[in-house]
Amino acid sequence: MQKFLFALLASTLALACATQACAERYFPEQARRGELKAYKYPSMKIGNKTYRLAVGSRIFNQQNLIIMPASLQVQKAPIMYQLDMRGDLSKVWLLTGEEAARRPPPK
Repeated sequence: MQKFLFALLASTLALACATQACAERYFPEQARRGELKAYKYPSMKIGNKTYRLAVGSRIFNQQNLIIMPASLQVQKAPIMYQLDMRGDLSKVWLLTGEEAARRPPPK
């Protein structure tokens, strides 16, 4: 009986993890689409504009995990971003290829 309960628990956990992995990410209405180019900390270049990272800003990778700015090793990447009231970057999401195709950059 114990083995059965353990197997049931393990399969439930695996199903829950798989469901989260397939879930579509949510981006706020205020989020904008852009192309991140190589930058020098604490600034980021998006398109032709250079933005400063806000205090407490968050960068999310393609798996929606928070990463540190120093671990961002891309030279160019499609992103969604959100600015705070001062015009600094508060949130940045690195997009997957599928997300980038669904949300083309503005012209």
